[in-house]
Amino acid sequence: MKKTKCIEWSVGTIVWLLLSYAIHYWLGLQMLTVGTLQWSYGLSYAVLAALVLGSVARLRITAQAPVWRMLALLVSTALAALEISLQGHPRQDFVMLLAAAVAGASAIIIIARYLPRKVLHRWFGIEEQV
Repeated sequence: MKKTKCIEWSVGTIVWLLLSYAIHYWLGLQMLTVGTLQWSYGLSYAVLAALVLGSVARLRITAQAPVWRMLALLVSTALAALEISLQGHPRQDFVMLLAAAVAGASAIIIIARYLPRKVLHRWFGIEEQV
């Protein structure tokens, strides 16, 4: 059961990443301003950070939640940089879009620090000891 939940969260993360790439590619074709694209990158990478954090927590690399949060932020940032570079944005736009994606991911990571324990246990797939 635990392994299947980890696989489900990982597949959900990959699907969201591909969907995000397609949406950003389509928005790029619409010739939207960088300001509009920043909102899109911030929101989509906030969702991605939540999915990555759930996946990392279920992998149980370590038992420490701060390490999970750090890994989720690093993975989300690396994926954002990869996607933006694959989209072919100029250097100035690259930095602005990456900053927006990191801000969105960071917001989720910070929120994950202060949520109630019951919510975190459900999100991270931690079983309650009776």
